[in-house]
Amino acid sequence: MRKNGRYTLIEMVIAVGIFGMVMLCAAMGLAAIQKTWSSITVQNQRMRSCQLIDTVVDSSFRNAVPFTWSDSNRKSRTVFLGESGRIIVAYQHRINDVSEGGIRFLSLFVDNGMLVAEYRKTPMLPWEKGKASSETFSEILAERIKSVSFMYAGRRKQDIYWTSAWEPDENNNNIPLAVQIRVEWSNGDSEVWMRRTAGAGLRESYGVRTDKE
Repeated sequence: MRKNGRYTLIEMVIAVGIFGMVMLCAAMGLAAIQKTWSSITVQNQRMRSCQLIDTVVDSSFRNAVPFTWSDSNRKSRTVFLGESGRIIVAYQHRINDVSEGGIRFLSLFVDNGMLVAEYRKTPMLPWEKGKASSETFSEILAERIKSVSFMYAGRRKQDIYWTSAWEPDENNNNIPLAVQIRVEWSNGDSEVWMRRTAGAGLRESYGVRTDKE
């Protein structure tokens, strides 16, 4: 009760308690909003990353072709690296200017939690590892990446098989019939992309294809 326009101690305690409950509810609401906003931001970033990965995979794997280059011994070798955690591939590129050439070279790998794509107009030679080039352009496709793994499709007679490593045959310029990439995010989720390479049908292919026994 108020006496002479003043609040009693009980009324003050009740008022402070109500104010504290209101502030607590407001803080919880703001925390929930912040958590939701952070989740939406991460999901949007992941979606953009997936779209970028899909674009790169679609343009490079789908248009991948055999490409040969001479090594230091003047032996013609296929410019292709098919490891479980890294790929180097030559692919047909849309020509905007004749000087650009119609072939591009791409390397995909994970570095410090980031999926990195390296591009070059000149050949990336897998047998010359560690040699840098000023012509290389790097692009970060995604962050918060735990690992990336590649699978490569081949053919034995009429049967399709998958392997985690691909070594071009010495007697021909074969590249895989298809390439699959699996990206695992830091939270444990994963995404998979798969594309058939150019001319990888049963009746047509670039270069000479010999079925493995």
